Amino acid sequence: MSPGLSYVVIKSHSLMADLLTPEQMRALAQQETLELFVEQLAGTSYGRISTETDGDVSLALEKVFYQKFIERMMGIVDLAPTNIGDFLQSYYYLRFEAINLKRIVRGKFSGLPTSKIIDFLIPITPYRVESYEKIAGAETLHDAVRQLEGTQYEPLVSSLELSEKYDALWPVEIALNYLSARGIFKSLERLPQSDRGLVRRIVQAEADVENFLVAAKQRGARENAHSPEEMFPTTYDISLDMLREAMETDDLRAVIQGLNPPYNEILTPLYEGDVALIRSRLRQHVYDIARRGRAANDFGFNVVMAYLVFSEIEKNDLVGIAWGKTQGIAAEDMLKYLTIPNYP
Repeated sequence: MSPGLSYVVIKSHSLMADLLTPEQMRALAQQETLELFVEQLAGTSYGRISTETDGDVSLALEKVFYQKFIERMMGIVDLAPTNIGDFLQSYYYLRFEAINLKRIVRGKFSGLPTSKIIDFLIPITPYRVESYEKIAGAETLHDAVRQLEGTQYEPLVSSLELSEKYDALWPVEIALNYLSARGIFKSLERLPQSDRGLVRRIVQAEADVENFLVAAKQRGARENAHSPEEMFPTTYDISLDMLREAMETDDLRAVIQGLNPPYNEILTPLYEGDVALIRSRLRQHVYDIARRGRAANDFGFNVVMAYLVFSEIEKNDLVGIAWGKTQGIAAEDMLKYLTIPNYP
């Protein structure tokens, strides 16, 4: 292990002490108002943050929490050996760029004004595109995707035909998921083979769940449904045969129960259509992947990755609390959708 990696591992261990504990996160969720939540947060490593905005306060806070995470991530990047720093920056910028592109195409599909779409974007520098604002300013979904020609996302253009055929966004989103995962796996080549497993497990789990959610939406459209082979360019633990079952079944519960752990547990809320809870359970699974990866190698790259995974999930929980407070959701209802308060 190089001296550079040794140092960043030790630093990651020490930085974990600054992360919010389950008790702190639970206390934040239990504050009765957004103002009390911000006041309680001021007593943590986040300090006092401003909620002054002309728009949606929860969106303003989301940007603050993303910026805090990006500062943490870049702090690690600056300390890490070049290959690790380059990978981490690529990994997170690919993830966040995919989120921004999804928010843009969803906004275009829904007919949102350009200004509203821009308000929803994560505050990051474009990574593989020239400008998010320029794409968001396109007249239509078709025009927005066409602006990606000549970039790493050019294959999205071929998904437009299916999107228009079914009047649905899933063909574009599946293609974007695939391109993002492919980019991450390519960037993994910067790391030694022994350090790739943790990230690979996270990316594959996220892809499996997204694939299944899309497949389940296709039930009832059998005569018009596209074949699973064409819909899902890559599958992992949830195979094409399982996705086909989800598309064709009259008993989704039986299909989910037939999945291997942890997917049979993660996807159970689909019985009631609670996709938000599915994503919460997926985050808990990712948290567990990182925790087990760290336990397997407490002196190497896994510690660095675990710190950033824990930090990103902390960000997700804080974003969820801020949104819940602005929507007037009771703490007991909100807590089941959070990750950190539900972890020992």
